Amino acid sequence: MILLTVLIATLVIAVSLPVLGQRVLARRIVFVDLALAQVAATGYALGMALEIPGVYAAAATTAIAVIFLSLMDEDTPLPKEAVMGGVYAFAASVGMVLLSLLPYGEGQLMGLLFGSVLGIDWQGIGELAVFAALGLALALPDHANSFAGRMRFYAGLSLIIVPAIYAIGVLLVFAYLVMPALSVWRRGHNGPAWEALTLAAIASIAGTFIADYLDLPPSATVVLTLATIAVITGTYIHFNNLGPPETEEATDTEDEADEDGKTADETSALTTSDKKTT
Repeated sequence: MILLTVLIATLVIAVSLPVLGQRVLARRIVFVDLALAQVAATGYALGMALEIPGVYAAAATTAIAVIFLSLMDEDTPLPKEAVMGGVYAFAASVGMVLLSLLPYGEGQLMGLLFGSVLGIDWQGIGELAVFAALGLALALPDHANSFAGRMRFYAGLSLIIVPAIYAIGVLLVFAYLVMPALSVWRRGHNGPAWEALTLAAIASIAGTFIADYLDLPPSATVVLTLATIAVITGTYIHFNNLGPPETEEATDTEDEADEDGKTADETSALTTSDKKTT
């Protein structure tokens, strides 16, 4: 029964985060997941220190981070990865200080990193599924580069991340978001979403059974399995799609060349027609 609940919990996240991971890679904001995940983890630590439900504290701290990140325009001259990396470093430091004040801070830190997936029940799985569905409904549709649009995307991502951290840990959440999308990356563009989802699902199933057979931590084992499959798949795809990346500038140049060619043909045809008339 424990093996089944672990497997389903990881599969729920495995079919949610890779699709959003492709959006994250396309926007070059990989650190956003790590930043939001760490802010949520720090919220859990704050809840432990204040003896209040960790999920509420995590939701509050993540909401503040979402508003802050939404203020940053996607076309800002600031390096977005550096800003998000700074948010991660700050949140991680605050979390470490808070956990150091707790009697069992080291054990709590390990719980935040690797989650408590062995203790998840069917109610917890149902909550993961509901939040994942809500998060995808908010984050998947294309959004405008406005405060409201950016906030909708980050809020949807957070709805999946916050409960997932408590269940499967920060490391596995980050791995699900980045590794499948990165492994199917093709010549500067995202690969098919179904490939990323399939890879994540296979890693979840294989990693869970390996962890059960060898009596290993499930979250860490799934991360290692996901990394192994991602490297193999990514290497295969890379060597089968060699060539310069397709850029928008190249596409625009080709379109301009086609238009110039059509204009030249039309001019030539008109000249020929005028000569015949003369």
